[in-house]
Amino acid sequence: MRKQIISGTIKIPDKERETNLHRRIAEFARWMEKPKDAQEIFRDRRKSVPIAMLPMVY
Repeated sequence: MRKQIISGTIKIPDKERETNLHRRIAEFARWMEKPKDAQEIFRDRRKSVPIAMLPMVY
């Protein structure tokens, strides 16, 4: 994924709900950028899909 540099000023949201939303988005973005450790890589291995779920996949 290519990083983009966005420049400008940051306006802090006035409402608490918006502030919490921005905080959660920032936490998610940091989590996405974090490299995976060995345990997470092991858990993310591809698995076969149960037959009952095949119609949903295709």
